[in-house]
Amino acid sequence: MLQLAHEGHPGETSMTSRLRDRVWWPGMDKDTKKVVKDCEGCRLVGKPSLPEPMRRRRMPSEPWIDVAMDFLGLLPSGDYLLVIVDYFSRYKEICIMKKITSEETIKQTEPIFVRQGYPRTITLDNGREFISKEFEDYCRIKNITLNHTVPYWPQANGEVERQNSSLLKRLKISHALHRDWKVDLLQYLLMYNTTPHSTTGKTPTELLRNKTIRSKIPSLSDIETAPPVDSEFSDRDTILQYKGKVREDLRRHSKPSEIKEGDTVLMQNLLPGGKLSTTFGNTEYTVMEKTGNRVKVSDPLSGNSFLRSSAHLKKVTPIEQITQEPAEYVSEPNSQELSFHPDSAISSTPGDSAYGQIPETADFTTTNAAETAHTIPASRPLRHASKPAWQKDFVCSSDVI
Repeated sequence: MLQLAHEGHPGETSMTSRLRDRVWWPGMDKDTKKVVKDCEGCRLVGKPSLPEPMRRRRMPSEPWIDVAMDFLGLLPSGDYLLVIVDYFSRYKEICIMKKITSEETIKQTEPIFVRQGYPRTITLDNGREFISKEFEDYCRIKNITLNHTVPYWPQANGEVERQNSSLLKRLKISHALHRDWKVDLLQYLLMYNTTPHSTTGKTPTELLRNKTIRSKIPSLSDIETAPPVDSEFSDRDTILQYKGKVREDLRRHSKPSEIKEGDTVLMQNLLPGGKLSTTFGNTEYTVMEKTGNRVKVSDPLSGNSFLRSSAHLKKVTPIEQITQEPAEYVSEPNSQELSFHPDSAISSTPGDSAYGQIPETADFTTTNAAETAHTIPASRPLRHASKPAWQKDFVCSSDVI
């Protein structure tokens, strides 16, 4: 009776209804369920087993010690995307690749690991590029443990699979709007790494680097209102930088530049030239702006502007400033001057001051400023001079004679 009722492979509900419409015996429902369960054909086309309850991965103790890795593609452009996600900070790195071999994968991941450090474990699927001997040898040398997921069960690597779904959404938008998807990819990556994560409540870069990197959106950290915090390493850095500055300034014989805005300068020839090339060109430039050692000069004839260091420029002194006569030397202490008659002698003996002693025979007269102008040349003031010792008078002793 059960075999007749199961012809056509009805399910448990259909077979039970079919039997109840015609016959009944004690335990009929139980017998019907056993027949359907033992049927080989029904087993082959039955529904898959229900998944086990989800088991969450515990958050690592530090950033970038447990990461996940997966490929996304093939894209219409023929490229693949290698996605690496940190389980602690949810920080994401993306590499664009043309082919997904073990050699190319190592070449792309090595610069990332050099910047961020080698993780302890990598969770990945069973792709050929991940299970090859070359990739396993690379990870063994770098002391990295590989955690391969169950084949055909992407839920085991759910973090990176979720990131791939979000990434694919942005790529679809870029493709639909006919935009450059590589530029949009960079914008998405910056947005993601500077946005607080829905689970951690912190930005990925803040958890990874202890600070949120700057983006185009202004923030309060852009306004430096608080003084810098003093610390031991900051003081040490300041002291050593100052000592290095003093040492290098002495070695290079550096001095403050006299160039200022409005000056006329010559520019050093920085491009290679012949043996007879001059150090500076003969074109005169005008200084338009100077900030520190950065000088912006302009060619008055062509109007071209150049940015140079002050060490590459030489100030040109105007001809009228060179030929200008010096001002007359006139000193007026209390509207009177002292005139000195050169006929008077000034004697100097050992122990005297550097200017010598003024003899009593020296003739000093008080004159007004007009007379002084004729007595003292206008070009430079007179200086007191004394005769050398060998020109002094001496008396020989009679005993010697």
